[in-house]
Amino acid sequence: MKKQIYGLLMIILIMMMTACSSPEDNIYQIIEETAVKEVDFEKQQEPMKELEIKEKELFDQIMELGMKELDEIQQLADDALANLDEREKLLTKEQEAINQSKEEFEKASTEISKIKDDKLKNEALELDKLMKTRFNAYESLNEAYLNGLAEDRKIYDMVKKEDLKLEDLEKQIEASNKAYEAVLISNEEFNEATEKFNAAKLDFYKAAGFKISTSNEE
Repeated sequence: MKKQIYGLLMIILIMMMTACSSPEDNIYQIIEETAVKEVDFEKQQEPMKELEIKEKELFDQIMELGMKELDEIQQLADDALANLDEREKLLTKEQEAINQSKEEFEKASTEISKIKDDKLKNEALELDKLMKTRFNAYESLNEAYLNGLAEDRKIYDMVKKEDLKLEDLEKQIEASNKAYEAVLISNEEFNEATEKFNAAKLDFYKAAGFKISTSNEE
């Protein structure tokens, strides 16, 4: 019986502590939880790079072969198409993690409106604006990358055909290269938005009185 009473008291205490939390405390918790939600996003980066390197190797092998080696080219093209499928799966996992992060961060808006200190509220509003810019930048990056994969698929479908014209292949390779130029631009914008958010986050933490070690900077 004593254990049951003790457990009930602990639940009540936790509820009281939560109720007494300041908006700043709640925003801090939301931001940290947002970062946790993006762990799966980070996990996709290394395997994505490895697949990109492998696909480049397959592409180079195909370009080195003459059209008389059609059987070998077709096999390499199938391997490359499978590679693109794997990258699209990783991209889906990235998107899911970002969506979860976005959903978590949306909770911050209510807490920001509760901040009484005008200067601190303005910093929080700027933080909110920067994170939304970051999410938008990722959407553009995701769309650009999917477009790049689609253009690459056209290349590997083309090289499998016996009646392939070199002129058509060159045009498609050019289209693919342009698609990945857009990926690079979008990636730079996303990274820049992430850096700005992380800097603003630390400024907000310091202004709110949270003691954050520089080793915790992302």
